Amino acid sequence: METRAPGYLFQMTKTENVDKQGLFNKELSNLYAIAKQTNHYFNGSDIYFLSEGVQQMLMDYLKLICQTEEMASEALDQMDVNPTNTKDSIVEEITENLRQIADKDLDEPVKALSYQMSINRLMGYHLANMENIALLAKDQKGLQPLLALRKDLSGYKEQLFA
Repeated sequence: METRAPGYLFQMTKTENVDKQGLFNKELSNLYAIAKQTNHYFNGSDIYFLSEGVQQMLMDYLKLICQTEEMASEALDQMDVNPTNTKDSIVEEITENLRQIADKDLDEPVKALSYQMSINRLMGYHLANMENIALLAKDQKGLQPLLALRKDLSGYKEQLFA
């Protein structure tokens, strides 16, 4: 069974009693899905139209994504939560938009700017998820290394248009 992340809180609250731990588990599963789907999209993506600086920043972001996926998976395993089929529909929409931009026949500066704007949305969504986890993780142990990645993610987001 596949789980879709956005809107899950509204759907869950109609059918289940949700506690803080349940919210935390869902947000952490969502983070795993964000990382997994983003990693899947960027592996093999042709980003020749981006500047070398943006390409390098994306390579660094991809390393952060891999770390995020691994750390989130380990944390979920420790909590006996299996997120393997979780997909995030917002990430699906953003990566589909990135795919469409990359495939369009546009002037390279316009293509690059459009692509960077969509990456900005993706990073903003990723960062918001990590902030939600930080809010809910006050009682959780061992998540500091994962949450410390927020600072790097914020830095990459700032570099996007520098």
